[in-house]
Amino acid sequence: MQQGPVAELARTLVDAVDADDPTLALDIERSEMIRTARAKFAADYFSRNAVQWDKIRSLYVDESEVERTVQEILPPGPIEDLLDVGTGTGRIIEILGPRVGRAVGIDLSHEMLTVARSNLERKSLRNCVVQHGDMYQLPFPNKSFDAVTIHQVLHFAERPGDVIAEAVRVLRPGGFLVAADFLAHGLEFLRADYAHRWLGFDDGDVLAWCRQAGLKARAPIHLSGEPLTVGIWVSRRPANDLAQPAA
Repeated sequence: MQQGPVAELARTLVDAVDADDPTLALDIERSEMIRTARAKFAADYFSRNAVQWDKIRSLYVDESEVERTVQEILPPGPIEDLLDVGTGTGRIIEILGPRVGRAVGIDLSHEMLTVARSNLERKSLRNCVVQHGDMYQLPFPNKSFDAVTIHQVLHFAERPGDVIAEAVRVLRPGGFLVAADFLAHGLEFLRADYAHRWLGFDDGDVLAWCRQAGLKARAPIHLSGEPLTVGIWVSRRPANDLAQPAA
């Protein structure tokens, strides 16, 4: 359950509303219609795209192992504000939502955002939202989040180093950046058929981008699949870093 002053204020406002208010009843009816429409869109979207996702996922370690590792490497204490860059279907904020105060996912795809909203509504994660946004120009002020995740996004980016630098701009001192993506590989069909801009990454390249952005990087984690291996790179912005990264 969401905790904190914002959640408490929301509960107070809800309790203060007259349950017999006709305007409220109409709003609830409209909200239910929207939720139903989103759920249908999500089901149709997955039906159309499941084959290609399943084909790619069969090439690497089970996604549940990646998700479990991401959960385990984040600090055990509370995370007040989490940002997921390129959130897609919202899976990362769906699994991390129960342990954070607020989670925000951004994506350029309106179709993906509709699917993500349906998934979050189904899980009743009211502390999690998704919105349209550009990973090169995040719509948030400097130092807005305690943790940022970038899950299977960098291989689509024209400038992955710039994506990391922009993520660091909105990361608070002491905050964590977690990036998960493929290690370098030679599967050219992923570039030709699935719009992958990069055929994975070397550890050295990702760690260099993190260090150039001012982060302190940990040793990378590798989750081996066949033939693709997933790399997870965890970095932290120094707690005494008072600099304002360039927007």
